[in-house]
Amino acid sequence: MKEDKDTWYSQDKKLRSTGELIAGGGTAGAFMTLLYVIIGIAVWGLVGYGLDHLLGASWIRWVGVLIGAFGGVYLVFLHMRQTHQK
Repeated sequence: MKEDKDTWYSQDKKLRSTGELIAGGGTAGAFMTLLYVIIGIAVWGLVGYGLDHLLGASWIRWVGVLIGAFGGVYLVFLHMRQTHQK
């Protein structure tokens, strides 16, 4: 049986940066964009949750979630801008 040399891992051996994945679009770009936003929400939501327990103000966790969401979108914007400037 002859092995097919046109497999997905032999076609894409170049390691790409996150900015190149996002700027390139497609499934990889969409996944990286979504991942940045979700991680931003999770990290800053946890920071807000911790501050909420320390200070006793329930609104702080939602501020953390909003900061995380905006931060994730901003990181995507920065990666796209750096990739297009090269």
